[in-house]
Amino acid sequence: MVKDKVDNGTLLGKCAVDGQPIFNGQGFRSQYCTVLNGKWISGDVLLKLYNRTFEAFLAHHNDNAKEKQILLDKLEKYGWQTDPETGKLRKITGKTKALNRAGTMEKSDING
Repeated sequence: MVKDKVDNGTLLGKCAVDGQPIFNGQGFRSQYCTVLNGKWISGDVLLKLYNRTFEAFLAHHNDNAKEKQILLDKLEKYGWQTDPETGKLRKITGKTKALNRAGTMEKSDING
């Protein structure tokens, strides 16, 4: 016979961070517990980590936004830009010719 529910008071596991047991029906501790890489993390520990994890999330998001802006600036330097409607890359015709001319002039100066 396979059970669909775990009875209240059943030991789910031991929290890998604080070392305390997690029993089903123990309130917030068991209701929001999770298993990460085979280790139990209690809901209490998750709540204690919330502030620091949220700071890390925001920092990661801001780093991604800065990196995206740097990449877009580099693309624009070499004659590409994003289409505001579709978000796809498109070539800037006037700018690429100027870059090509500058590149060919440098090569001819080196050889000549």
